[in-house]
Amino acid sequence: MASLHRGIPFATVALGLLAALLLTGCAAPNPVAVDYDPTYKFANLRSYYLLDTLANGPVSPFESKRANQAVDDILKGSYQPAASREEADFLVRVQLFSADKVAVYEDPFSIYGGYRYFGFGWRAPLRVREYRESSLIVDVLSPNEAPLWRGSMPSVAGRHEAPEQQLFQLRQEASQILARFPPYNDVGFD
Repeated sequence: MASLHRGIPFATVALGLLAALLLTGCAAPNPVAVDYDPTYKFANLRSYYLLDTLANGPVSPFESKRANQAVDDILKGSYQPAASREEADFLVRVQLFSADKVAVYEDPFSIYGGYRYFGFGWRAPLRVREYRESSLIVDVLSPNEAPLWRGSMPSVAGRHEAPEQQLFQLRQEASQILARFPPYNDVGFD
């Protein structure tokens, strides 16, 4: 009895460790993929010009416009928008790719109890699900359109019906992508 009053009971410590392990296992990896030119000096970039959005697949012009607006809103926090592409230190192109896909699952439990409370039945052992897979891609280009940096991630903005919710989701995704720009591979200014 005296050992329980001196410290924390073993059961409490064990339960705390188990909860910590479970929560750590639920942490998802960062879905942002980044690639860049390691020889380029990103520290000299001050102003950008946003190019027209590229879209591929079943993407509406409104979705493209929202993606461009989301990236522009995030970039304005760190860089100055240029009036023309000739005045910009770098160009930005937003791409929104979308594809309709089909997933087929085997159902090993294809026997069921029948219609309502009566009978016995059978169903096909395969389940088919159609879904749309989208990606948001942000390309940073030099003024002569040479690729400098690319960030991309899966986009779930299309799952929302309201345009405001789509824009909010695209802003979050653009923020995650642009949090990795610029790559800090150089120190100082030229």
